[in-house]
Amino acid sequence: MSLAEAFRSNWLIATFGCILLLGGLGILSWNEGRAVHTILSLDEALVDAITADSAEELEHNYNGRIVHLCGPILIGEPLTEPDYNIQVLAVKLRRRVQMFQWVEETVEHNYGESIASVQTGSHSYYYFKDWRDKLIDSRNFHLQAGHRNPDRFPIESQIQIADAVFIGKYELGNEIKNKFTNYVELTSDTRPEDPTIKMHLGLYYHTIDVFNPDIGDIRLLFSFAGMEGEMYTIVGKLVDNKLMPYRTSRGVDVLLVYSGELSIGEVFKQEHHAQRLTTWSYRFIGWVLVFFGVTCTSTLLHIILSHVDFLAGLAPDPQFPVGANILLSFSFALIIASISWIIHRPMIGASLLFAACSPFVWCARSVTNYQSVN
Repeated sequence: MSLAEAFRSNWLIATFGCILLLGGLGILSWNEGRAVHTILSLDEALVDAITADSAEELEHNYNGRIVHLCGPILIGEPLTEPDYNIQVLAVKLRRRVQMFQWVEETVEHNYGESIASVQTGSHSYYYFKDWRDKLIDSRNFHLQAGHRNPDRFPIESQIQIADAVFIGKYELGNEIKNKFTNYVELTSDTRPEDPTIKMHLGLYYHTIDVFNPDIGDIRLLFSFAGMEGEMYTIVGKLVDNKLMPYRTSRGVDVLLVYSGELSIGEVFKQEHHAQRLTTWSYRFIGWVLVFFGVTCTSTLLHIILSHVDFLAGLAPDPQFPVGANILLSFSFALIIASISWIIHRPMIGASLLFAACSPFVWCARSVTNYQSVN
């Protein structure tokens, strides 16, 4: 069978495989480029960074420099929720609102089930009540009668951010404050003045009966991030005594925020570790797409590789293609990675390229040995 005939007979799955293959290679190429620029930018920032003492007076000669700063957080004014007697000195205060609503679920119709549901054709629709963060539009229900939800939340979820946050005399910019995402549940013994608001297990309920809520009742959970007095380590650019992102020569913004008191070497080490985890996550996603792309196009690849003597050993067997597909997909992924790294980190790039080419070299060596014997 020729390549054209093979494509015509499997055009749909082959086209889908080509899309997956190109998509996976695109993700791998983008990810490796991102990883290279990020790591080199972190190295550049580490060389340029200086450590500032948050307890000392402002050092104006640091203006425009990237600085490493450690110290306890100071909040200018507390964040409040007056209706609930909540007042907290923190970088962020989050209000999460849930409403008690009707929920519709659709399942395949199975005869003999003892579920109170509405059955139509091959599907069953059943309804239950639950607390949900998002508004459920009951107008889309199969059975609307008796299952109506309110059309909006009476109170919306929101996040308050403190206007003035400092470490020593240095103010934190908005980009830094947005990085405080490690929320802790806020519990309070002070009850709201409004008697219609009830408290149970740290939650605030707008309901008559906490244990038997009605449709439309709401409950609220408060949490905070960055409590005053907590130690944080920050690396950023100092602009008019305010810490902002530092843009490297490669156009990458460096802004590091970590809990605890870390040295300049420790904070960059942790950031390198976090970036490696992100890089490997994208590598895995890209490799999976390449693997399934190779699997879908295994017939075409078998025909192409079979016509090249020293690559014939890599041609996937149409009956048992998994092993060859894994090998080919790894080789494709490593080639993309080596191209991105070889210019900036020659040793890493050369190692990846050698690993990518080793299956091809092995096949060529086997073919050469076989021909010399015969």
